[in-house]
Amino acid sequence: MFELLLTRHGETDWNVERRVMGAMAIPLNKAGRAQTRHLAKGLAKIPIHAIYTSPVKRAVQTAQIIMRRRGSIPLLEEKGLTEIDYGDWVGMAFAEVKELSGYFKKPSTINIPNGEDIHGARNRAVLAVEKMREKHAGERVVAVSHADVIKLILVHYLNMPTDEMQKIGIDNCSVSILHFNSLKDPRIAAINYTTDLKKYYRL
Repeated sequence: MFELLLTRHGETDWNVERRVMGAMAIPLNKAGRAQTRHLAKGLAKIPIHAIYTSPVKRAVQTAQIIMRRRGSIPLLEEKGLTEIDYGDWVGMAFAEVKELSGYFKKPSTINIPNGEDIHGARNRAVLAVEKMREKHAGERVVAVSHADVIKLILVHYLNMPTDEMQKIGIDNCSVSILHFNSLKDPRIAAINYTTDLKKYYRL
């Protein structure tokens, strides 16, 4: 079985300000670093064979903090895990983006100005997961990404339409766990799990 722990990066100041980050190099704030250290501690006794990360700064920082307790396992950047390109929205407060209410209700109908197509984002994120699945059969992998990218991966494997993605909540430093076995579709074992992971794994 291949087990994937999809992890959202820790908190940033722009999360608090409710500002569109996209792939901007916004670092973790103090709370985000504390969240990530707590997650790293929870993962410390759980065997992990590789950590993949979006190349965006806040995700890389999260992965590096997790990595400090892992020894010599590989830390690999994966472009497919990158945050959605929000084009002209980047840097704007949520309240300033007039299309945002439509994006939260039915994202497939919204053209992000100079940004990424939502279906294209879903496809490249799922392709990244499938590459991990093929490379790490029988192993457990952590993948650090972003809220909407994780939602897109989850709706894909739940066989849900893209427009259902915003019905899923993904908090900072939460973990969503997917079990891939011989079946075509995985078992979604946890979504937005923020409790002590040692309890989930009964350690």
